[in-house]
Amino acid sequence: MTMRLKSWPWRLLLGGFAGLVLLTLLLLLADLAGVPRALVNGFFLVLSIIGYAVIGMFCRTTIPEEYFVAGRRISAPLNGMATAADWISAASFLGLTGLLLSDGLVGDGHHPGGLAYLLGWTGGFCLLGFLFAAKLNVSQALTIPEFLGRRFNSVAVRWLAAWGAILCSSIYLVAQIYGIGLVASMLSGLTFELGVFLALGGVLLCSFLGGMRAVTWTQGVQCVVIVVSMVVLSMAVSFKTQGHPFVSLAAAQSLPQIEARAKQIEADPAEQSTREVIRLRMSQLDAKIADPVYAREVERQMVMRQVAKAKAENAPLREIQHLEANPAWRESSLDRLVGAWQSEREVLAQAISRPVGFQAPNLEGWNQGWFNSLALVFCLMLGTAALPHVLVRSYTTTTPADAQRSIVWALFIIVLVYLCASSLAVLLKSFVLTELVGAHLDQLPDWADRLKLRKLALLSIQDHNLDGIVQFADIRLFNDYLVLGVPEITHISPVFTGLLAAGALAAALSTADSLLLTISSALAQDLYFQTADPNASPLRRVMLSKILLMVVALLAAWFATNRPVSILFWVTCAFSLAASTFFPVMLLGIYWRGMTRIGAIAAMVSGLAVSLYYIASNHAWVQMHFHLQAAQTLWWGLDPVCSGVFGVPVGLCVGVGVSRLYRVKN
Repeated sequence: MTMRLKSWPWRLLLGGFAGLVLLTLLLLLADLAGVPRALVNGFFLVLSIIGYAVIGMFCRTTIPEEYFVAGRRISAPLNGMATAADWISAASFLGLTGLLLSDGLVGDGHHPGGLAYLLGWTGGFCLLGFLFAAKLNVSQALTIPEFLGRRFNSVAVRWLAAWGAILCSSIYLVAQIYGIGLVASMLSGLTFELGVFLALGGVLLCSFLGGMRAVTWTQGVQCVVIVVSMVVLSMAVSFKTQGHPFVSLAAAQSLPQIEARAKQIEADPAEQSTREVIRLRMSQLDAKIADPVYAREVERQMVMRQVAKAKAENAPLREIQHLEANPAWRESSLDRLVGAWQSEREVLAQAISRPVGFQAPNLEGWNQGWFNSLALVFCLMLGTAALPHVLVRSYTTTTPADAQRSIVWALFIIVLVYLCASSLAVLLKSFVLTELVGAHLDQLPDWADRLKLRKLALLSIQDHNLDGIVQFADIRLFNDYLVLGVPEITHISPVFTGLLAAGALAAALSTADSLLLTISSALAQDLYFQTADPNASPLRRVMLSKILLMVVALLAAWFATNRPVSILFWVTCAFSLAASTFFPVMLLGIYWRGMTRIGAIAAMVSGLAVSLYYIASNHAWVQMHFHLQAAQTLWWGLDPVCSGVFGVPVGLCVGVGVSRLYRVKN
């Protein structure tokens, strides 16, 4: 009987793997038979959501130990798979390939490249395994705020930690739900809003009914989907480009040709002409931003004359609408107009600063980009080791040793996915540089036309120097979800779009599940029951957590559908906030006996405040309304996502200083 209990979960995972492979083969046959692509992709979406919901229904429970920490009996391999699926979010699954393709490995000399994300996200698990995993498992707590409250014997510490967990997890959650909406709408043809709420139904049916128990088994299956989709897609692209399925080798074979083509493009007079035109437009935008009232009036007069002339000449309606789309004509608010100009300037600056290959030319020695890269690695490593929804997975294993082993399993899976994602970036770059750059605007590759005309466009092209030929600086790739266009770019079967989107949906749903549980547990366990009803029955605790989980999910979905977000930016900010809030107090609280409850409160408040201030003060909306300049608000030129560089040291220093000044017996 014991052997059966231990073996059936693995049969479930192996069955899920076999079923996914079989389903992919059947859909490939359906594609060859001429079944419409929308039907094939929609089938992937519906089947994924139904499958996760069924697992959630079978794992439903009302026992607190099962609901919050899966009964503390999850094996190390399964917990590692769940942790990997939990952590591979929409940002990393969807955005990493596009980020590496667009920004290169080390950035443009001012901002970090994709290598910083690879090193930071994977290195954080080493810190988590060495510093916290075993210690948290020993505590037998249910939430991270409860662990800190017990350590310092303080309700105030637990309350503050709960609010910190809610803030960090909410920012992360909105980005995940936004990613869910993108994938669901692109896959099904539904509107973005309906895509959000359709996929959210799958999240709720899983986490609402079974809590951590259901989430763990769902994430195990989702891990299989994530790995299989990324690996199979990478092998297919590798076979298409180099004739073999070894994707890392294919990327290495493609790199010399990419670098040679990049040097040719950089020396092309047409490329240099395009960049000069862009610089001229940027200087014009700077002048407009400096005196927006005068600039708006001048531009409105110009647009008025152009529209009148176009109407007099019976110009096509599309041309008139293009003229009237000018922000100076359309926007009545001066602040919004300045914001539109600033956004345009930012896009143009990225167009001329990003490297053509994987490394910007003439980048030698120390530069601001390296400084930003190292700062980002620091923030992502410490943020990974301090994210509440990742830390809580250490509670679900039987022993501290299993908690540490599960981190090793998770790291192995994450490295496998990231190797494929980074290799895909290299292979995609070769298609962009050879097929798109240098093409005539009226003779674009078929895949470029399709990506431009998608409901959620993955590509835009603007002919800045009006020569009718695409230059590299004319191209804008939408990094957040570019990977969904891989099958079209590389000319492989569209069934892989469905498979890839199923993996992206699994990544977003798995992270959203854990984030919802973290927020609802903090609200119920650490805030409400800790003060209002400490003697509540176990059933009442679980039911309130379920109700709060549903409310939080609906609020996050509403926010995501009404506020367009940059998935990667929001997720990276969540890492910095988590590092600033939790890493100092966790490190000092576990490894320094002199840490006091007042020191813990001071460490969390100061770290969070500094990090939050730095992100907010450098946000475009804040700078526009308070008439601030980036030179005034950036410290040492570091990007806002690197705010943890300031928050973590402040939290550590304040925690130690306050603890020494005010000795309070714990």
